[in-house]
Amino acid sequence: MRVSSSLALLILLLTASGGDQGVHGPFWVQVLPQEVNIPPGSSVWINCSTSCLQPEAWGLITPLTQGKKETGPGWAAFQVLDVRVWDSEAQCFFTCAGETQEATATIKTYSPPQTVVLEEPPLLDVGTEYKFHCHVSFVFPLEQLTLILSLAGRAIFSVNLAQNGYRSESANVTWTSKLRPRLQDMGQPMSCHAQLNLNGSLVIRSSKPVRLYFQENLMSKVVAWMSLAALAGFLLLIATSVFLLQPRGQLQAEALTPAGQA
Repeated sequence: MRVSSSLALLILLLTASGGDQGVHGPFWVQVLPQEVNIPPGSSVWINCSTSCLQPEAWGLITPLTQGKKETGPGWAAFQVLDVRVWDSEAQCFFTCAGETQEATATIKTYSPPQTVVLEEPPLLDVGTEYKFHCHVSFVFPLEQLTLILSLAGRAIFSVNLAQNGYRSESANVTWTSKLRPRLQDMGQPMSCHAQLNLNGSLVIRSSKPVRLYFQENLMSKVVAWMSLAALAGFLLLIATSVFLLQPRGQLQAEALTPAGQA
């Protein structure tokens, strides 16, 4: 990308319009854009302008890799290459009559998660601990990412990758969490959520929900136990009812009959 004469004229017109973006003093310096968001690995041009038409020195100060540059009366444009830092700065400066003025541009680099997938769990056993795997693809920066596992719409586990040693690189991430399912969790939806915090602005991607199911033989046992418990309760209810419905006088007569008499 080259800075054309029309772009240079546009820069001068914007700066001549008297915006408050620059640093004011014996002369002013402005930078465009003041803040830019780009995907990781991208390049960007930083355009600097000044009211000093014959600066003694000028340049761009940044820890990022610089590429081409273009200059003209009252302006200079600098190319910043292959940006892979989440939040960085580029400071342009001009020196005029021994005075130096600066203006700073903020460069932010991020990539929201492209996909979030929660692996379908196997048939489960009640009380047995299982591992659940959540896959997040091409997210950056990892130190701004929080992963959340929810069950039945309620968050049960979360992890912040900055606190777990992940580097600031765009990557595919697999998060493994452990859960000991209960009988009441059967059929409940479970989801994985990737939450990217961009200085207070949240970008959230969620997986397709999966449901928890238990093994068939276990459920057969549970149904059998419930059936036996119901049958036992029913038999107890019948026995109690028979006892209560017997005539009280007959019980007394049998109790008072002397032993050995017909």
